[in-house]
Amino acid sequence: MKTYKLKDSLRGKINYEKELNPQQLKVVKEADGSCLVLAGAGSGKTRVLIYRLAYLLEKDINPQNIFLVTFTNKASQEMIHRAEALVRINLSSLWAGTFHHIGNIILRREADVLDYTSNFTIIDKEDAKDLIQDCIEELKLSQENLFPKKDIISSIWSLAVNSLKEIEEVVILFYSHLEEFTPLIKRVLNLYQKKKRKANIMDFDDLLLNWLKLMEIEEIKKKYAQQFRYILVDEYQDTNRLQFEILKKIYSFHKNILVVGDDAQSIYSFRAATIYNLLDFPKEFENAKIFKLETNYRSSPQILNLANQIIKNNINQFPKKLIAIKKDDELPKIVETSDIYAQAKFIGEKILELNEEGIPLEEMAVLFRSRFQALELEVELIKRNIPYIVRGGLRFFEQAHIKDALAYLKYIINPKDELSFKRAICLHKGIGRGFALKIWERLNKKSEWKEIEKTLPRRQKEGFSEFMRIIEEIKKLNPQQAIRRILNFYKNYCYLSFDNPEERLLDLEELAKMASRYPTIKRFLAEISSYEEFKGESILSYREKEDTIILSTIHQAKGLEWEVVFLIGFSEGEFPHPKAINEREQLEEERRLFYVAVTRTKRYLFITYPQRRFTFRNGVIISRPSMFFYELDKNLFEEWKIEE
Repeated sequence: MKTYKLKDSLRGKINYEKELNPQQLKVVKEADGSCLVLAGAGSGKTRVLIYRLAYLLEKDINPQNIFLVTFTNKASQEMIHRAEALVRINLSSLWAGTFHHIGNIILRREADVLDYTSNFTIIDKEDAKDLIQDCIEELKLSQENLFPKKDIISSIWSLAVNSLKEIEEVVILFYSHLEEFTPLIKRVLNLYQKKKRKANIMDFDDLLLNWLKLMEIEEIKKKYAQQFRYILVDEYQDTNRLQFEILKKIYSFHKNILVVGDDAQSIYSFRAATIYNLLDFPKEFENAKIFKLETNYRSSPQILNLANQIIKNNINQFPKKLIAIKKDDELPKIVETSDIYAQAKFIGEKILELNEEGIPLEEMAVLFRSRFQALELEVELIKRNIPYIVRGGLRFFEQAHIKDALAYLKYIINPKDELSFKRAICLHKGIGRGFALKIWERLNKKSEWKEIEKTLPRRQKEGFSEFMRIIEEIKKLNPQQAIRRILNFYKNYCYLSFDNPEERLLDLEELAKMASRYPTIKRFLAEISSYEEFKGESILSYREKEDTIILSTIHQAKGLEWEVVFLIGFSEGEFPHPKAINEREQLEEERRLFYVAVTRTKRYLFITYPQRRFTFRNGVIISRPSMFFYELDKNLFEEWKIEE
């Protein structure tokens, strides 16, 4: 009988020297032990991780002894599929996914150790907030509107867990205006913990916190540390202190860890991510080796020359220099416009011009430091019928705080508007949906405001009187004055209700600025109603089309790339954020944010700033470009001034 011997599909199939550049090859073949890979923007870090994974498999490392952590589960699945294509074996036994995904698997295996059952339920963010609200009500704190809302309590809990800080410290660092409520906040969170435990449920933060608790048990730590011979971690600059502690436990036996990240793109400190996980890697992991990936496959030399100069002004970093493989192209443009309206017109015109030259809308993006900066641009895009999507968020007029402010104006113009009436009055102390409905029914029966006020309980009377007073006042005001009056009231509500109150208040200031162009509230509402039509079906239809321009904060744009990028609002007082100017670490993060924005583009970059800006404190002011502008070599960009 003739025999046929099967070939080993893993042997000699990958020509690493051909597939990788020298820096990448060095990582793939030499990254045993404690290894930090500094991967610059567009340098092919995903490719390196995939080929490192394939290399380990070629060395007969069992997939179940490899631990791969990525920022999203989708990213890990893509890496696995590509590695499977390289090595031609099934990798279903490989441990891969986000920290939360892997933590969930381990916790279900070891649930009884922590007095959970393996069928525990994971609640999402919204369910977690609802449970926190139950705790607030059970402790009878909801009776006082001054107590922070569930969203803020949820954020405080998440920041404390992920940074491994005490509640008191988080409140002082991030919510100093709520310091007097700290003892009550702790009571709410203690009850929240008890309710979760009793119901056999965990929130997303518990998945990591309880995983760390497991790993602090010597027997369990030994079990998993021995199993995972090789640890691979993507986006290491975005990890937090809790995740670092988990990694240290798993690393403790075999001491093989490869982390890939870019300190120049560490921009998520507000989510408890810390750049020091990356910067302190050589101190925390013994005999650490550092590799650099500096060849950029995305951007032109002109874009990278600008990016390199931006980031060199930071002190807290590992120095590196991105090198382009693409040919020379146009210099970036820094564009001065007369005001925000001219800025929006310029971008609208340039988008259409570039589109006519053959660049699809989907290859263009407009980036901004803060959400409010895009209002006038959204209006301009709608006027020019340019389809757009706001990445990771709502369009300007869909946001809750904008709808809150407009509800007052809509009710004044149309006293039959029940939805606007209830939305506005429920913002006031002591008035909930049920009580608002009762008041509405009495108004429909022609009851007078004063008559209703006399019959209300003390708590509801205070809120109703305040609402009534605001309505009567703004009836006599122009649109801008009316919004500013609403803003005066709304400010306190905003700080107690949202975890990003300052951004929302800036949005409302921008709305008031827009309203200044209209003589009456009726005219203003008539104009913006045409913008509000771009909700619902029209947005869905745009999302079905691929050729749509993207509007995004810089934070939401990280990891993405386009042929053309517009960075708007590059003005003193807006970028960097004013609060960052006197704090070196915060200022360096703002500079990293600028670097991330610039490195999103492949070819064309337009950085714009208005010469005149409106502020509520000082009215119209002459605005200079960002302080970062003065750090740049003028040979690295062209300066444009737009004439109208």
